[in-house]
Amino acid sequence: MILALDIGGTKLSAAWIEGQECIARRQVTMQHDEAGFLAALREVTQSDYPVERVAVAATGYLREGRVWSVNLNTIPFWKGFALGEVLEKQFNCPVIMLNDAQAAAWGEYLPRQHNRTDLLFITLSTGVGGGLICDGKLRIGPQGLAGHIGHATVSVAPLDPDAGRCGCGRTGCLEHIASGTALARQATALFGRRIDSRELFSLAADEPQASAILDNAAAAVAQAIADTLIVVDIQEVVLGGSVGLAEGMIARVNKALQAFPALFNLPVTAALGEGDAGLLGAADWAQRN
Repeated sequence: MILALDIGGTKLSAAWIEGQECIARRQVTMQHDEAGFLAALREVTQSDYPVERVAVAATGYLREGRVWSVNLNTIPFWKGFALGEVLEKQFNCPVIMLNDAQAAAWGEYLPRQHNRTDLLFITLSTGVGGGLICDGKLRIGPQGLAGHIGHATVSVAPLDPDAGRCGCGRTGCLEHIASGTALARQATALFGRRIDSRELFSLAADEPQASAILDNAAAAVAQAIADTLIVVDIQEVVLGGSVGLAEGMIARVNKALQAFPALFNLPVTAALGEGDAGLLGAADWAQRN
């Protein structure tokens, strides 16, 4: 049996998978300090199921069993954190690790593999992540950075004038404009009260300023898609994450792409695995590797 873990900026999910069947699933809130994370990990993985392999989909970039946050505001203690060693000691079995968006890209490629060989997956959630399928293969890269589209820069500016720098240390990152965190920051600044991304989508139906924030984010996503197409060539873009799958977001991104020349009008579709794409992708990857 495979224990699949999806470790993101907001939640920590676990699923016990036998073959292609999910036997059980559990989820807790992600903790952003080391002690809190280890306690949450023990809580979410408690079971009597025999675990033969652990499959991990984790935010950040991974090398040799260690994980780093690109955006240090996401999980500050992930500065080479020995996640693989922690899990190997806990479960006494092999641990296979992928970036969460890379895992989700693989999970979304599987049901499309008969008519797609090149695919870009983008998750718009707490942060912005991505994964690339090139010639039917998941691109990871020597540093584990492949597909980190959230930290590619775009010329679209956020709508709050004092946005500052992205947590990775650069300015102009897609994540600083189109993530759930960025949407909440911009909405709070413009409306003068605390507004999260969920409320922003609700307001957008009747409030032009709220809609403008979402349209601006969609324009940034569209620009990142167009840049990726022209560099590596892709056939389809799959959008996932709580923001990416929120009502109307895919339509906004498609509309923004239509403003570009026809060459850039790629199909943008919703993630079939919804919020479980990372778990499913990591589990399948672990079975193959």
